[in-house]
Amino acid sequence: MPDGNKKIKRVSWLLILGLIALWSDFNPAVKKDLEISLEGKRIDALSGAGLTINFLFRIANSAQVEYQIIKTNFRTLINQQEFFRLETPLETPISVPPRSSSLINLPVRITYAYLFEALPSLRNSEKFSCSVVGTLTFVDPRRRQQNLAFVAVADFPLFKEFILKFEPLRVKDVSLGGADLVFSFSLTNSNSTSWIFRSLEGQIELAGLKVAPFSYTFQDTLLPGESKKLEIPLLLDFFELGAALQASLEAPEVEVSLSGEMEIESEWGKFRLPLSGQEKVAIIKNDFSYHSYL
Repeated sequence: MPDGNKKIKRVSWLLILGLIALWSDFNPAVKKDLEISLEGKRIDALSGAGLTINFLFRIANSAQVEYQIIKTNFRTLINQQEFFRLETPLETPISVPPRSSSLINLPVRITYAYLFEALPSLRNSEKFSCSVVGTLTFVDPRRRQQNLAFVAVADFPLFKEFILKFEPLRVKDVSLGGADLVFSFSLTNSNSTSWIFRSLEGQIELAGLKVAPFSYTFQDTLLPGESKKLEIPLLLDFFELGAALQASLEAPEVEVSLSGEMEIESEWGKFRLPLSGQEKVAIIKNDFSYHSYL
């Protein structure tokens, strides 16, 4: 009888092993054909309203068949507090070819207003940690599904826009044909971290008229609360711009505006941001006399 029991046990183990092998054929998760790794993290669409964190994942497929990503399902935590959950079936599946890999981007949009409304305890923070935890759902050619888990973490700042302040317009000389003046303004870093000021380009307007484009490059680090003043000399031609501008420069003040882009850089990356402002400023005149061409 003991020999009979041994035979029964042996048959039972063989049956179990056979079922495991059979289950492995129908469950791709056992084969571990797919692996996911974090390729990189990137912040873009930075502004005073928020930013987007891009998590770049590399999906490696060691199988002889193609897999397709059909759904993402993840939750986002900010400073270990749950911010939102998102499950997204993909209208167009993402292919992961056999014996190859694919790079996918998982963007997370952070809006400061919604962040502080959802998690008011973070309102006084200047730096945050964003964690994404979830799964990607794949199908193979036989439409069998497999979930692959992922976790990634990225830091991001509370960004505040630079403060643009116009200085009084310095008019050095005016004649019937034109004017020699200096257009000045300052930019203040209102953030709690330093930023490198790389470039600035745009258009200057006086009294509603476009008077001059400008373009500058820099290598200046602006510490928190620090300002940079720029002085742009302008030589204006009234025959080209019109006599109305001459009359505007004779007034006590004039409306000035600036529109363009600035490039800044920090540990968070390099960004191009829009820059614009409009204001009435005082006119400071040097001693000059009108020169007649008659």
